[in-house]
Amino acid sequence: MLKMSLHSRIVGLILAFLCIGVFLSIYWNIKSKRHELLGEKVKASRLMAEPILNSIYVDMLDEKPDLVRYFIDALRTVEGTERIQIIRSNGIEEAFQDLKTIEAVRKVVGYTKTEWLENHPNKKHNIAEGVQNEEFKRAFEQLKENWDRGAIYYIEKTGDRPIFTYLQPIEKRQGCDRCHTGEGARGILMISLSLEDMYLSLAKTRNQWIIIGFLAVTVGGMLLSFVIKRSITEPIEKTVNVLKRISENLESSNGITEKINVASDDEIGYLARTFNNMLEALRKRDDEKRRLLETVIKSREEWVATFDAIQDLISIHDRDSRIVKVNRAFARKFNAEPEDLLGRKCYELLYDKAGYDTRCPHLRTLKTGRIESVEVDDMVFDGIYQVITYPIFSNTGEVWAVVHIARDITKEKTLQEQLLHSEKLSSIGKLVAGIAHELNNPLMGIMGYSQLLIDMPGDKSLEEIKEKLQKIYHESIRTAKIVQNLLTFARSRKAEKNYHDINTILKQTLELKEYSLKTNNIEVVLDLEPNLPKTMVDFYQLEQVFINIINNAADAIVAYRERGRLEIRTSLEDDMIKITFRDDGPGIPNDIIHKVFDPFFTTKEVGKGTGLGLSITHGIITEHGGTINITSPQEGGSLVTITLPVIQKTESTDGVSLNSMVNREVYNGDTLLVVDDEKAIRESLSDILTREGFKVEMARDGKEALDALERQRFSLIVADVKMPGVGGKELYEIISKKYAYMKNRIILLTGDVFSNDVREFFKTSGCPYILKPFEPRELIKMVKEIISSRAGEDNPPG
Repeated sequence: MLKMSLHSRIVGLILAFLCIGVFLSIYWNIKSKRHELLGEKVKASRLMAEPILNSIYVDMLDEKPDLVRYFIDALRTVEGTERIQIIRSNGIEEAFQDLKTIEAVRKVVGYTKTEWLENHPNKKHNIAEGVQNEEFKRAFEQLKENWDRGAIYYIEKTGDRPIFTYLQPIEKRQGCDRCHTGEGARGILMISLSLEDMYLSLAKTRNQWIIIGFLAVTVGGMLLSFVIKRSITEPIEKTVNVLKRISENLESSNGITEKINVASDDEIGYLARTFNNMLEALRKRDDEKRRLLETVIKSREEWVATFDAIQDLISIHDRDSRIVKVNRAFARKFNAEPEDLLGRKCYELLYDKAGYDTRCPHLRTLKTGRIESVEVDDMVFDGIYQVITYPIFSNTGEVWAVVHIARDITKEKTLQEQLLHSEKLSSIGKLVAGIAHELNNPLMGIMGYSQLLIDMPGDKSLEEIKEKLQKIYHESIRTAKIVQNLLTFARSRKAEKNYHDINTILKQTLELKEYSLKTNNIEVVLDLEPNLPKTMVDFYQLEQVFINIINNAADAIVAYRERGRLEIRTSLEDDMIKITFRDDGPGIPNDIIHKVFDPFFTTKEVGKGTGLGLSITHGIITEHGGTINITSPQEGGSLVTITLPVIQKTESTDGVSLNSMVNREVYNGDTLLVVDDEKAIRESLSDILTREGFKVEMARDGKEALDALERQRFSLIVADVKMPGVGGKELYEIISKKYAYMKNRIILLTGDVFSNDVREFFKTSGCPYILKPFEPRELIKMVKEIISSRAGEDNPPG
């Protein structure tokens, strides 16, 4: 395809604009000329209409209508006149063409004149010329609406010769009704003139303008072509040739060897100078580009070095959980290079448990586009890790990849547990006074009733002393419960969530603080939702949370007033358990209320607070997926609000319960061995079990128990953990190896809940145990359940 040169395109474009301009100019002048000629037709029509109208208003009213008729006939002979006629008010008939009006006049005045009838036509079908076209009909409708609106003119478009038609309504004068009573006293004067002379004039003018325009475009185009060639296209062509040579030199690696010659001071010259400057800038830019490339390479190396220097495990995963990039710390965990791990799926590479990807924050970040965090302890390498996922968005706003940062927080969790235990032990100090008093009260009752029984004279029947014995037993149980609550609260233990009732935790917590609250004159009001659902929580951590809050409320009330009130309420709102603690103390100032959860922040005097209580409380509630908030209501005091999610129990985590076993009603023939270094415990347990139908042998320590096992077989052994010589743990290990049939027939008794070795032993061995002190029926129940579960095994009594 032949390409047009720049010169041809420019000249052609300018000529096109010139032609358009000439055409518009001709069109505008022809339109103006036509309007002018139509104006002349209007003037001519008015001049012709004026004498006709005057004749109508004078001659016809003087009973000389024949003069008007002759006058109109005479005007029809004027050159250029197509038609002159008077149309009656019905818009169809032409006046003076029939005898209807003369007949009407004869009936009114009773006579006719000879001159009226002389040469008067009488058409049978009188239809005026030109009344059938649409232009006349539209004009006639306008006149009928308003006869006083004035003249109307239009161009008839029927036929080969267009005609200019002028319509002048005839004014109604006094005396017109005398002759025109039957047909109305209105009419229209129609004057139609030929437009042939006008169109000939317009054609002549148009041809003249076309000739002039053609000459102007031709001459102007030649001059413009010459000017454009000299001033624009020729310099540009020279510049292009220079650019071609420069481009060829660049492709051949010869560099820029020439510049464009500046031949003028106009825009073309300015363009040449600008291009020369651009060439110089390109040379400098090329140098800068090389330096920038070196900088980018260096920055990339620095970024990779920084990425690999971070000791947290960093990896980037696509939407299919495939690894696309890892740092060296991540790769070192697998003794591999980063490239070796690319393409692996994260949950297959990192986690022991199959299906962990259903809990991984990666999927939640892909779905929500938010930063997610989770703590995991089941990675293929040891330790607890905090995994945080960050979304990477595409240009369309879609998450296309996720950054994983896994940080080893094992030491932090250990420290946190130590701080938690430290704060718990700090809280024990506040409990000691109340616990000691609570222990002294039932012990005093036990001592008093015991002394009464000892000093009671004579022989008394069982019924006479049974009431006092029951009181001694009741006070003993009360003492045991107080000790158990204190010890379980003080235990250092790993967080373990189970299915618990919040109301029960609150009630047991208040039992620990009951005495302290009473002695400080603090009334506790409980309003607990009876249908509160259970949820998955750590019993002892929540107990510590409630202890901390109650301690803070009690301290604030005691420092503020003599008597106080603490309201504790639970409710269910939107699938969340809500717990509120409201006291009537002094409240918390607004300027520090936002700091109460900060570690080591306290408003108490030096030595009376660690500043860790509320910080640890906040951490525990957050780990449970809940919230905690402290406010100071306008009515005074402080309001602590805790919310915890209701987590439904999806499946049972318990094994086969011993309670589900079928208990045997008769235990004749089952021989038990009770091993304890305390004679009173040994003998009391023997008596209790004998009363239940068992045969009971006793041993003072583990050595005597082993000697008894050599002599006979036992259905079950009840042994204390801490004994001189061979203790309960050693006895269990020896029996497990030497008397395997007795491994699952041992119950251990212990009052030690602090020793790590004891807790670890029970955890690894799975041996059933009971904490001292305990109610005898608790031991009886466990004994019966174990024997029932082992019914039918080869274990004949000795």
